[in-house]
Amino acid sequence: MSDYQRIVSYLYEYHHGIKGSNVGFAKIEKRQNRLRVYFHVKTNEQALEYKIYFYYFHQGAMNGIYLDTVKRNDAIIEFKNTYPLIDDFDKMDGFLLYYSNDHFFGSQWKDHPIIIRSFVPVESAENKNENTEKTVPPEPSPETETLSETEASPTSNLSEYIEALQLEKDAKEFTHPNPPKDFDWKEYPTLPMPPSYSLDPSIKIGLEDLDQIPDLDDNIKTNGFLLLNYGNFGHLMLAKDQDSGQRYLGIPGIFDNEKAFISRLFGFKTFITVPLKPHKTGNFGYFILPV
Repeated sequence: MSDYQRIVSYLYEYHHGIKGSNVGFAKIEKRQNRLRVYFHVKTNEQALEYKIYFYYFHQGAMNGIYLDTVKRNDAIIEFKNTYPLIDDFDKMDGFLLYYSNDHFFGSQWKDHPIIIRSFVPVESAENKNENTEKTVPPEPSPETETLSETEASPTSNLSEYIEALQLEKDAKEFTHPNPPKDFDWKEYPTLPMPPSYSLDPSIKIGLEDLDQIPDLDDNIKTNGFLLLNYGNFGHLMLAKDQDSGQRYLGIPGIFDNEKAFISRLFGFKTFITVPLKPHKTGNFGYFILPV
């Protein structure tokens, strides 16, 4: 049997030790005596350099095993490299991109939450970048690959995630006109929703109609997940909660775990089935975002 383990998990942004929003993901692969590390993070912070640590808890301390340092050039941090396997890797509780106790990114693999005030970094010369091996070993065959039980999400659609990020980056280079003050919902075709959702009115709009919606953040107009998936069904949903007045923007699609993983990275954290179904997987509906 091949000694193979893969851990894929969300990366969250922490400020002053408080867990914030999901801003990316990390993929760690252990294969024979090597570790392949890949992560992708979006941030607006000004820090230009982060240290990579694996961490484990022992006698009340959160011990950090230093792996490498990564430099940030823009709002997206993307990194991949291969390293010698660190000692006691199976005992690790998670992964950090660390700038300071006030600002870092964390991936928690086990039940123990990240307690940054207990963090004790260990600078290990054996694990520093100058001694890393950058040759990627061959992939294990499907017959011998065994996945870790700690795997948190699928990975086969990572290329879709990267494509969405590129679309978003390109779209931000264009300016959007100021929308008119009046927006008439009645000018658009209706999209009937199950009554239990309390979404009324609900209308069908196109990508070009986003510029007509008042008070819509420009970041939504350039959202990578929206741009990538709009063409699948050729329309978007705009709806309003009839009780609270909250607006929602919806992207049509068929639910599966891979697409849901990517949609959450771009802010579309909820999926509703249309018509109403007891299960989401394999059914049509909308990935929705409050706007």
